Amino acid sequence: MASRYSPEDNQPIVDLTNDVASESQLPKNKRMKLSSVIAIAILLTGAGLVLSATWIGVLLIFNPEQVGWLNNFLPKWAQLPLSYSGNPQTLQQIKDSISDQQQIAGDTIALDAAENSFLLPVLRQRPNCQSNCQEVVELRVYKLEDLQYKTQPERFYRLTDNLSIAGTEESFALAPLVDTASENQDVSNSLPLTEIKPLEGETSTPGFWIYLRGERQQGTHAIAYGQVIYYNPDRANLQHMVSWTSPNGQLPKWQQVTGDSAKELVIDQTVGLEPQLQVYQIKAIRLYLKPIQLEAINLQPAAIKDKAFQDALIVARSGLWTPALEKLQLIKKQRRGNFPATAQAQLDLIRLHSQLTKTQADKTWASPSQQVLADLIDGRWKKALQVLQESPQNAQEIATLLKADKGRLWKRVIAALKANPNQPEIQTWGALILAVQQGEEQANAWLKQQPTMKTATLNNIQSLLKQINPKVVTTQTTP
Repeated sequence: MASRYSPEDNQPIVDLTNDVASESQLPKNKRMKLSSVIAIAILLTGAGLVLSATWIGVLLIFNPEQVGWLNNFLPKWAQLPLSYSGNPQTLQQIKDSISDQQQIAGDTIALDAAENSFLLPVLRQRPNCQSNCQEVVELRVYKLEDLQYKTQPERFYRLTDNLSIAGTEESFALAPLVDTASENQDVSNSLPLTEIKPLEGETSTPGFWIYLRGERQQGTHAIAYGQVIYYNPDRANLQHMVSWTSPNGQLPKWQQVTGDSAKELVIDQTVGLEPQLQVYQIKAIRLYLKPIQLEAINLQPAAIKDKAFQDALIVARSGLWTPALEKLQLIKKQRRGNFPATAQAQLDLIRLHSQLTKTQADKTWASPSQQVLADLIDGRWKKALQVLQESPQNAQEIATLLKADKGRLWKRVIAALKANPNQPEIQTWGALILAVQQGEEQANAWLKQQPTMKTATLNNIQSLLKQINPKVVTTQTTP
């Protein structure tokens, strides 16, 4: 900075020229950089808008149905003339039009109390069919047209949305009955959906839930299968939510599972005494046309990165629901409230299964083999062993039960021994399962691999082996 004196007042005059120049240089560079960033952002945004507008324009020309959602933002006079909506029609005209296309109009389902909108299933006659010969191929939503048609004596409706319906893959419908280790699942036949009805029960989500259903007989199992569809009144559209199958013919239902205000959708896939329940929570997502989805509660991955919690889930996945629940309840108590909602959902799913296995094990069964099975499924190893020991005359019946098992009981044995390797009752059942399925030699070899084996336990096992498999034992002990 330089200074000079004024000739008038002899006061120094400060020359700020150099300082101003040097100090303004840096802000100017910053302003240039900021301007460049803003310009690039504007260009990218503009390019995105141009591409979006171009794409919408292409769809308007070649496939306007894909942008029918624009009508939700436009006033009535500016609505897009979509080809699928056509002119408003009376209900009879709609049915006649469907009939002209060699299809069948099903029974309408009102979507509001005033019946200003309704769901119309479109059916097709199945060829070479003996029963349930009409299958659902499309769902349509019609809304009352109240503009220039409001003076007409009849009510006119306009098509606002439609959803094509495909059948259910046979492999999906049979999946709960299939042993993945031994049976072929490459079945690609499509099974028809022949029934459509509202899904009973209330949820906290506004809208309308319906289910599509078909049925298939597989051996002794009357399988029900289908889809769950959601109608969103705010978006006036249909949304496929989930496909379902139930080997025991149960329909999906809303049930309080996790304890909060919202109910969950429960699908029962139980086979025999083996409970298998799928539970779905309603979750919000940030999509305009699909603001909600059904999200399954899964036991993988573990909600808490804690070994004890993870081990408890492994026990649950083996089918030992009650022992797993007891472990998780203890863990929750030890964490003193530090238990996230995802962990609570996993615990509640396990509790739901445990309630079923407990009820079955508490029941008095006429058949000793069924009593043993119910006890083993619930992890009551000692009680199941008492049933076997107290009814030696039923040993062969119980042996037949063990031989028919396709790995579910063995999976429980392995999981239980991993958690508690010193429990003699579990070791006993492991040896009995191996003996009837693979022979006494394999059972004895497995027993030798156990870390601890008391002499009393071994003697008891040998005695029980003679009861459930006397022919094999006699052959091996004869000189």
